[in-house]
Amino acid sequence: MLNRRILQLACFALCLMIPAPATAAPRPWLSGWFGGSAYRMGDVNDDISQINSFLAGTGVKMEEIHRGPNYGLAFGLDVGRGFSIGFGYDVLAGKSDVSHPAFSLEYDLPANLLRGFGRYSFESTGKTTGFLELSMGHVTLDGSATASFSGAGSDTTSFEGSDLALEGAVGFSYWTSPHVALVGVFGYRSASVGGVEADGEPAYNSRGEPFSIDYSGAFLRLGLTLAWAR
Repeated sequence: MLNRRILQLACFALCLMIPAPATAAPRPWLSGWFGGSAYRMGDVNDDISQINSFLAGTGVKMEEIHRGPNYGLAFGLDVGRGFSIGFGYDVLAGKSDVSHPAFSLEYDLPANLLRGFGRYSFESTGKTTGFLELSMGHVTLDGSATASFSGAGSDTTSFEGSDLALEGAVGFSYWTSPHVALVGVFGYRSASVGGVEADGEPAYNSRGEPFSIDYSGAFLRLGLTLAWAR
């Protein structure tokens, strides 16, 4: 808990300490990307493991959720001396299902991440600029688990919850022109949604603890940045 508080304060301090530009006006830019994320998903995968124990002998198996695609947009301002600030929106996807002639089961666990970030870019090497980035934001879960049975209909449980999210990343921008860059970002995200509610009621794991859906893990983003002229 102490380390988490330190990361929060560090991210907040970074945004506060970004200096105003000495002469030039801030330069706005817009970035879009697609990538992938690794997830922990301990409680979810414990449930899937129990489901697979019931499915033993049926010839089918439900895969655990360890990764998923993500995509998003970010709007930023280059404010001078290598610093940028901005806001990003990410969609984090996580899904697993299993089908049998008599039944089907599905976990669909998308989440939305809204974050503010501070970025420091190093001196460019030719067309390439490296940078460090810290983000702090809010992750919101809107997922479901659906069980369908042949001749008996289906039943869906809705999952909801939200929590703090933190990210640290390194990346590069390869400028194909003064206003267009190819961007790659690699980092780590801490984003565990605790105290999940199932159909509006608190959910618990097999140990009797509050159920969590954990999107923490390494991530990769590849995309394109469009920058306005100064």
